[in-house]
Amino acid sequence: MAKEFYEILEISETATETEIKKAYRKKAMEFHPDRNPGNAEAEAKFKKINEAYATLSDPQKKANYDRFGSADGMGGFGGFGGGFQGGFDPSDLGDIFSSFFGGGFGGGTRRHRADVGEDIEIRMKISLEDAIRGVTRKVEFERNISCETCHGKGGDTEKCSHCNGSGQVRERMQTVFGVMEQTRTCSECRGTGEKIIHECATCHGSGKISEKAEKVVEIPRGIEDGMSVKIRDEGHRGRDGNGDLYITFSVPNEEGGLTRQGTNLHYNVEISPAEAALGAKRTIVIPILGKKELNIRAGTQPNEEIIFKGEGLQSLEYHSKAGNLIVHLVVDIPKRLTADQKKLYEALLIAEGGKPKKGWLEELFG
Repeated sequence: MAKEFYEILEISETATETEIKKAYRKKAMEFHPDRNPGNAEAEAKFKKINEAYATLSDPQKKANYDRFGSADGMGGFGGFGGGFQGGFDPSDLGDIFSSFFGGGFGGGTRRHRADVGEDIEIRMKISLEDAIRGVTRKVEFERNISCETCHGKGGDTEKCSHCNGSGQVRERMQTVFGVMEQTRTCSECRGTGEKIIHECATCHGSGKISEKAEKVVEIPRGIEDGMSVKIRDEGHRGRDGNGDLYITFSVPNEEGGLTRQGTNLHYNVEISPAEAALGAKRTIVIPILGKKELNIRAGTQPNEEIIFKGEGLQSLEYHSKAGNLIVHLVVDIPKRLTADQKKLYEALLIAEGGKPKKGWLEELFG
């Protein structure tokens, strides 16, 4: 069994359609050219990701790939001389044999082309505060719905004469098994079984019109930049099912001095040398999070941390857990001193066995 496409998307060979789609979105977002400008390696990877998804998301192509290592099957059986000269696709064997064992060469069941609405993808910018707290937002978008004037048919229709309304045509072909007949989608009506004779003035033959829609979205706490929320059946409308609405979030990692790293939040607080040496208690106000009490221990070294456990962001993977708030203590060495401060620092220096630096007048006149 071919494995390259599965390895590209980092999924197993038994992955479901949903798992394939999820893996594709994750990989495509990671290697998208817009996120990797000028990166030829990322661009090549992005093309491979799309190639893999184009094959694995199509049931027939996937079946060919799993069996023959190619989405196009065995490529025509070129070594069999006169056989398969019509570009035969081994994936059609199922249809060929079904014509023998599922009703003979005659009628067959009528299968119209599925009209399933496409997905809609939109981006939404939110603040770091929104990601920390979790919020509700209203999103507005446009989607296609069935035209009410023509009921989605595109206009006045009549039965397709090419397929006699079945939506399918049968073709005879020479194979290594002899002459066989297979079923294909009618190219004249594209599988609908009907042809438009007068276009609808409202939708101009498309069977679709655009509508403005809105949806209230619950944004979970801990949402990260690039993550998406899927809302089922809120995409473009179709007779045989609706597409989904995907909302991808753009979230900054810094806001008001508060920085995010995973589920942890980081914040820098300046303290004086005296506070670092002697210890102190301080009340600070952190953007978004509010007041926090700091207990600065005596002998605090530069960049030591005070950790508030569980006061970071909510974990999306483990809902009962949250990250930490980490306050970094930055010792602020003053560049200018008042006369009183200078005397105190000089006294401290002398007590430590040091010698204060003389001013230029003292050095000049002794």
